[in-house]
Amino acid sequence: MAMTLRLPAELEDELRIAAEEDHRSAHQTVVRAVELYLAARETEEVRADPDTLRGLADARAAVRVGDVVYGPEAVQKLVNGSRAS
Repeated sequence: MAMTLRLPAELEDELRIAAEEDHRSAHQTVVRAVELYLAARETEEVRADPDTLRGLADARAAVRVGDVVYGPEAVQKLVNGSRAS
């Protein structure tokens, strides 16, 4: 999406300084700010949903007790499970 962004002079100055400090263009800095804003909104939505929080807590508990495997072990467990069926 193409758009024109009109910033107050103070914000424009701060944006230019931040972009220089981060070795980014002003455009890249604005895109990153929008990404962070959208991610924060999504996080707020997750925190507001009790079912999602319960699911995350259950997943953490499964990891703690070893019910979750990663990497090659996960593939091997899937292969072994499909042979047993």
